[in-house]
Amino acid sequence: MATEENPHQTTATDSSPSFAARCRSCVRAALGNTAGSAFSYLRTLRVIYGKELKSFLCTPFGWVILACTMGLQGFWLQTVLQIMSNATGDSVMYYMLNSVYFWFYFIFIFALITMRSFAEEERMGTLEGLLTAPVTTTQIVLGKYLAAYTFYLILWVPMMLYPWMSHLGNVYTSIKYGITPEGVIEYRLSDWFGGFSILALTGLFFTALGMACSAMTRSQIIAGILCSCMMISYYFLGRFTELWGEFPAAPIFHYLSCTEHVGDFSRGLVDTRPVVLYVTLALLTLSVTRRIVDYRRWRR
Repeated sequence: MATEENPHQTTATDSSPSFAARCRSCVRAALGNTAGSAFSYLRTLRVIYGKELKSFLCTPFGWVILACTMGLQGFWLQTVLQIMSNATGDSVMYYMLNSVYFWFYFIFIFALITMRSFAEEERMGTLEGLLTAPVTTTQIVLGKYLAAYTFYLILWVPMMLYPWMSHLGNVYTSIKYGITPEGVIEYRLSDWFGGFSILALTGLFFTALGMACSAMTRSQIIAGILCSCMMISYYFLGRFTELWGEFPAAPIFHYLSCTEHVGDFSRGLVDTRPVVLYVTLALLTLSVTRRIVDYRRWRR
């Protein structure tokens, strides 16, 4: 005998969520966990970055480097203006960046900035606490690298004020002495943008190179000497064609020549090949640095 079905009775299939609803909830949970992990990762990276940047800006060490760099830039600017009084055709940035005197102090800047990164903490015993903290090796290396690179960029900020200071000096001379100066530092976007672009690009690789040298030893002096020697070697690597002339492998040395890159960019000739070169070398060097720090981390 058939029984009348209860209209208020519900089955288990009706009360359970659909497959699409379960998928949506799983996706939302995964995205939430991923966003939370990314936020926590960036927050830890920001803490390490801020700590390292303060070690440059809140200590006499960083200000001494900044003062020495500004003094050398000012001295070389005066020399460049004397050279330009007898020569025409190129910008101030070209004459400033394409001289052996510029490379003389440019090479040693990276050793001064990066030699303390790992070597000083290893000597003082604070690196062990950092390596045993709940942070990844990538966060440590990236935090220190970004702080050193930021300080490196700060060193070149005063150069952006040269055209403005030249204009103010000319106005003061005209008002004070009634003389119209002939020398003017022009602010041509192509020249100054190209010059600062190549300084930023080379800094990507050279800062990473200094970090790797600092990670290899516990002595600041050895790290600085090692970084300087590698910088000098790379500098003369681009000079091979000048010493030995053109030979079958010469295009490789032209491609690696930082002096040629600086010369082209300071003339306003921006090329994408040096961008790829220095970004690739920086990433490769940072990966090597990470491996070195990892080895020291798990050796303890």
